[in-house]
Amino acid sequence: MNKVTPVLKWVGGKRQSIPTLQKYYDRLKFKEYHEPFFGGGSVFLDINSKHQCISHISDFNSDLINLYKDIKSNPDLFIKTLEELKEQYSEKDYYYFRSRFNGVDREKNEVEKYTGITRSCCLMLLNKTCFNGLYRVNGKGLFNVPKGDYKNPKILDRDNILDFSKSLPEVENIHFEDFRDCEKRIKKGDLVYFDPPYHPLSETSSFTQYTSIFGENEQIELYQLFKRLDEKGVLVLLSNSSSEFILDMYKEFKPEFILSGRSINSKGSKRGKVKEVLVVGETIKRIL
Repeated sequence: MNKVTPVLKWVGGKRQSIPTLQKYYDRLKFKEYHEPFFGGGSVFLDINSKHQCISHISDFNSDLINLYKDIKSNPDLFIKTLEELKEQYSEKDYYYFRSRFNGVDREKNEVEKYTGITRSCCLMLLNKTCFNGLYRVNGKGLFNVPKGDYKNPKILDRDNILDFSKSLPEVENIHFEDFRDCEKRIKKGDLVYFDPPYHPLSETSSFTQYTSIFGENEQIELYQLFKRLDEKGVLVLLSNSSSEFILDMYKEFKPEFILSGRSINSKGSKRGKVKEVLVVGETIKRIL
């Protein structure tokens, strides 16, 4: 099998942070791995390539989870359906496909909404052709990202989809759920990686609202869950922004600063390295 890469471009993807994360999980022994904010799945793919473990992945974006379930359960049909959509697609048709995904066109008229595996394939097509691969919805839950500027987007990577399907855990271990619901499955000695929507560094910097709002109350509940799991003997890692709110909340764990690339600003001059934090639980520190 070739090196497997995420099938979607996803805001907050962790490929650049993996070398720092590896310093911890590559030296740990665990039988089960949990990733409650799965996103694009780059950390999972790295762990899966090295560790023999049972994985549980989840996210609170239902379309994202349905896409992964479709790729796992029927990759050949997924590829066939995506190929058909790709053949229909041209740059001028972007907003037609966005309307079919939403069930509403740009003039707010109802149109037939894609469902099932066709909807999952439409999500991948939009992801490959929209601005920066961003997933964002408006207050009505409608995908509202504009068309990207691509000359020849690679909509279908057949080999990588097949390899990704083989790498994914069984369908029963792919969950559409809130992060709070993962606790019931997690046991002492399991590895958990939390990569939530980042707390904004400023009031105008929050580009991570790809589903419902993840505000300060949710960040506090996540911190409380992180601490409970750590005290239970779970191996816990967490990434977040370097905002004062996050730094103060996790100060007892002495967060580590890492630099990561930012690629979602509409102005190229404002893209580049940004300081983030990695929080390592005390259970891991005692082992290492």
